[in-house]
Amino acid sequence: MKRFLRILIRLYPTWWRRRYGKELEALLEDSGSRDVWDLFRGAMEMQMSKWSFGRIVTVCGIVGLVLASVVAFSMPYRYRSTAVLKISQSDSDAVNRVVVAAFTSQALTDIIRREHLYADAPAEETIDRMRRAILVRRAAQNLAQVSFAYEDPVQAQRVSQELVGRIIAANLNPTANPNGLTIQLVVPADQPQKQFEGKRYGLAGLGLPAGLLFGVVLALILLRRAPAAN
Repeated sequence: MKRFLRILIRLYPTWWRRRYGKELEALLEDSGSRDVWDLFRGAMEMQMSKWSFGRIVTVCGIVGLVLASVVAFSMPYRYRSTAVLKISQSDSDAVNRVVVAAFTSQALTDIIRREHLYADAPAEETIDRMRRAILVRRAAQNLAQVSFAYEDPVQAQRVSQELVGRIIAANLNPTANPNGLTIQLVVPADQPQKQFEGKRYGLAGLGLPAGLLFGVVLALILLRRAPAAN
């Protein structure tokens, strides 16, 4: 912590460090984490007090873009594993009934617990998150894709295969499948593929306008303080 605080001191103007640097370093011996923000804020205010309005806004916009990009692209990627099923009838309602019977809340809860999914989420949110990660869609007239996306590719593939197994098992239940629909596994859960997530670029792009807006507010505050300081 002390080393980091000394680095923050270097953000202050050279003339200020020559005059007060040693005294401030001596005070750091009794400082704590709260002093980090105070040091950084003081350095930025002192540096920006000499900057023009446009320069403050521009720098804040760039910093906002960089910070948002770091946050966006440090988020874990998700991997989607897909299996293919062959369906004897092109009856969407019949397929939906089987899927609903297969993916009950209890069934998904069992998978979540066994695979230790969504450990960072509250228990009441895990089922909703899993349902959003499951995708069942028609691939051709008599083919359907069943896929699951997760941060761990091994778990994504394993869960995808189990989801397929539960659909096939539910299909054997006359209550869920009164029309005699036949479902067969054609392609097992494949090697998970990294998903392209446009929201990352959207989040990174928000950093620029957010930084520019912050820069405008900060510049106005500093400009108002400048006459008082003079």
